[in-house]
Amino acid sequence: MITTNKDESFISVVTVINRLTANSLSRLAEIQNELDTNFSDYEIILVVQKSLQNVLSNRIEQILKEIPCVRYLQLSSDVNSDVIWSAGTENAIGDFIICFDLCNDPVSLIKDSVELCRQGNDVVVGTTRQNHSFAYQIIRPLSGWLLKLIDYHLPKDATTFRCLSRRALNSVLDTGKFYHQFFMQIQKSGYGQAELHYTALNTDKRTLTGAVKSTLRLMVFNSTSPLRIMSLLGLTGSTLACLFSLYSIILNLFKNDVVEGWTSTVFIISLLASMQFVILSFIAEYLNRILAEQTNANGYSIVFEKNSQVMINLDRINVLEQSTSQTDNLVQTGRDR
Repeated sequence: MITTNKDESFISVVTVINRLTANSLSRLAEIQNELDTNFSDYEIILVVQKSLQNVLSNRIEQILKEIPCVRYLQLSSDVNSDVIWSAGTENAIGDFIICFDLCNDPVSLIKDSVELCRQGNDVVVGTTRQNHSFAYQIIRPLSGWLLKLIDYHLPKDATTFRCLSRRALNSVLDTGKFYHQFFMQIQKSGYGQAELHYTALNTDKRTLTGAVKSTLRLMVFNSTSPLRIMSLLGLTGSTLACLFSLYSIILNLFKNDVVEGWTSTVFIISLLASMQFVILSFIAEYLNRILAEQTNANGYSIVFEKNSQVMINLDRINVLEQSTSQTDNLVQTGRDR
């Protein structure tokens, strides 16, 4: 029988292995030690991009021989951040699921976030102070306003760190098309959320290019509001064109020589043409989105899965003394559901 003061909840720590985190694999032992100190059951899920399969194969094989409770998921292609995080969490089996950044997140977040989540906050969002480029600071208010139009509200300086209760993650998974909008669906799950501020080990600098790409992707894949805005813009352009036509008719009625309006004509035509191109570009993006959803294909594919070759305790029997936990769990995760 198990007699331990460790938390009896099952913890799944999901981490993404890409080129930025490839040099941080040594921290897995630190994560495993933190989990083993505080929790009875746990797993560490490594989701690896396709481009790193051959580069990291030997290192990961060694990790599987040395560190217990590691699951290695190899993707068949390189995907964006939302897709790869969703791949890891969808395959997690824990009562609490943690999205952990090997480069930036301290291991103390694991225990702190689970305790905060257990208090009734089904979603815990990590925040840390970010370094912003000057151009990013200028465009940030506009980006924030655009994201509010699609009902996307995240705390300031939010990171990818998340701690989710099982019922919150199930709510996200049940929505279906969540692969390209994972963090958006978490925010819209409807469950209680809390912030967990921490000091990151490393701080990535946010740039204008990254902000533009992220904002456009969130708007296109998560809402039809931009399409409505573009429609309104097209209506505005059509109205201006009608007014200008009316102006030219009135001008011809009262003047015999209509040569002086050439500059304004060229300006208006150029303006309307640019608006039309913007509208067409957004329509093309939405058509691309419709075609992608009509394929009914998953956002990712796993080539294979490998597990650790070592166990936590070979003599351990998974029998508990009590049928209910003595620890308060307001998110109804695990045995006291």
